[in-house]
Amino acid sequence: MNVDLSQFYQVFFDESAEHLAEMEQIFLAIDPANPDDEELNAVFRAAHSIKGGAGTFGFPDMAEVTHTLETLLDKVRHHELALTREMVDIFLLAGDAITMLLAGHRDGSAVDRQVIDEVCGKLGNLSDSSLAQTGQTSLTGLTEKKTEEPSLATWKIVFTPPPDLYTRMVRMEPIFEELASLGDFSITAGIESHHEFEKYDPTRCLAIWEMTLTTNRPREEILDIFMFVADEEEMRIEKLDQPTDVAALSGTEDNSVLMGRRQYDKDETASGAFGRRTTENAEASSIRVGVSKVDQLINQMGELVITQAMLAQSARCIDPVLFEDLHRGLSLLERNTRDLQESVMSIRMMPINFIFSRFPRLVRDLADKLGKQVELKLVGETTELDKGLIEKLADPLTHLVRNSLDHGIELPDERIAAGKSPGGVITLKASQQGGRVVVEVADDGAGLNREKILAKAVQNGLAVTDTMSDEEVWQLIFAAGFSTAEQVTDVSGRGVGMDVVMRNVNAMGGRVSVFSNADKGSRVVISLPLTLAILDGLSVRVGKETFIVPLNSIIESLQPRIEDLNEICRNTTTVQVRGEYIPLMRLGDIFSISGAAERPEEAVVMLVDAEGEHIALLVDELLGQHQVVIKSLETNYRKVDGSAGATILGDGRVALILDTVDMVRMWRSQ
Repeated sequence: MNVDLSQFYQVFFDESAEHLAEMEQIFLAIDPANPDDEELNAVFRAAHSIKGGAGTFGFPDMAEVTHTLETLLDKVRHHELALTREMVDIFLLAGDAITMLLAGHRDGSAVDRQVIDEVCGKLGNLSDSSLAQTGQTSLTGLTEKKTEEPSLATWKIVFTPPPDLYTRMVRMEPIFEELASLGDFSITAGIESHHEFEKYDPTRCLAIWEMTLTTNRPREEILDIFMFVADEEEMRIEKLDQPTDVAALSGTEDNSVLMGRRQYDKDETASGAFGRRTTENAEASSIRVGVSKVDQLINQMGELVITQAMLAQSARCIDPVLFEDLHRGLSLLERNTRDLQESVMSIRMMPINFIFSRFPRLVRDLADKLGKQVELKLVGETTELDKGLIEKLADPLTHLVRNSLDHGIELPDERIAAGKSPGGVITLKASQQGGRVVVEVADDGAGLNREKILAKAVQNGLAVTDTMSDEEVWQLIFAAGFSTAEQVTDVSGRGVGMDVVMRNVNAMGGRVSVFSNADKGSRVVISLPLTLAILDGLSVRVGKETFIVPLNSIIESLQPRIEDLNEICRNTTTVQVRGEYIPLMRLGDIFSISGAAERPEEAVVMLVDAEGEHIALLVDELLGQHQVVIKSLETNYRKVDGSAGATILGDGRVALILDTVDMVRMWRSQ
């Protein structure tokens, strides 16, 4: 039966990408002078898994590169070859080459054969040098080497596979061939006679393989061959004292066992049946689901929230006494909908380490290229963010980290002259604040140069003055085509990068702030909404219009007294709240709504937080708290200043979701 293996390609691609990421992470953190054995074993297992999968699914180019890498890693982990920083560099390049080949098979992207050949050549040179070291040892002590050569031993190998071996498309032929290459090899397979042949399932593996191998290789090397197809508990490898002892080969476990194998479990569904692994921790298991399916589930969840809101709106005009059961059912539906929404949204949340893990390699390579000493610190890697936002955040963070490396961190000599340590520090930090995620890129470099930025702005024709605040000057670096680099390199100088940061972050409903101190460093802060799908909001009325204020932006609501109101000038009023004078912002004036309340003491004041600044927002009435589904205005209409999107209310009307920070900007400009 011919089976189309292409249906399993995506699983192999995903697993290989994970193995490559794990290898890179270990190589970046490893100490070549004192490598940890567990780390060496981990990278070897990752390479072995990729090689085995590439061979199984018919990708010989990947298998070839990975096989050479695996051989070298095997010598390193057995301390036959000393690890050096130069070797780590080559291993990282090999990982890049395998990643390129993987992308070629997965996405059909171009593969630079010259790069692949260069990497293979470097790996080959390492292999030759290791052989030369071995040969030199053998020439200086040929007699001693002969006596130390491991003697032949015969091993009994019993492999009890899980029943899903065939459905996982595992091919045993390459395993047997690799074992046969180690020495004198023989194999037999047995199966318990099935009493109910009509119920026999050919997709379930019922066989157990028993093998004998006479070789001078150690037990660990034999076990490694099965690494890709079996767990250690599914293997039994015993050393035989007398290789020709037939009794030892056949086993004496049970007279009822066919060909010396253990009796099969009668219950095929039992946890230990057929050598199946037992899963003690069910939470540790996982399945792979396509992103499109998750997006579809979230969209359907959003429609369910809207439908529930419509039912709740309609039920308000129904007598709760006469229709008590209906109201009770709707209340239960609301609670279940909220629980379901939280569960569905958690599926799409991912730790931000998904993109943070990319930067140790970038910093390492770029610092070497620039001749700088840089340490990267990661803080808050477990902070979760919507997967859609994480994917869009990768590019802005890359530009910010490269900018800190090139413009922020000084050369070692310059840092020493400034009284600093020769090595700089770049910190990537993530944290959750209310309903937003804040990501910071900070460095302890020279900081931003105000005079240099202003001079470049004048040269580019930007409207600037010497009286501008530092905050306004720092925002100039986000202008298109702006760069203070003195010469164009492959790292910077083309004026492309920081404007991309601002544009991409704004598209995600986020904001960018810059802070800098001369000779102490700079800090760029990106504030993003936690998710782009559903949020908790408070609906408010202004005139005949309804708006949604995100619940995480609201501090408190109150009705002010006349004596608490102070008019500073014609368009500026403050409200006193517990000794603090807070500027009053009329929502009706911002959006030019007729019929809005004019007298604050007859309306409602909402204290909202606009990234650390408190503003008093004047509205006519508070309507109620509920979940709202965020709909993009830009996709269906255009960008509306002061809003973070729109939603559909229970009565079918559209309401704007307010962006408090953008509203403050609009109010000040007016």
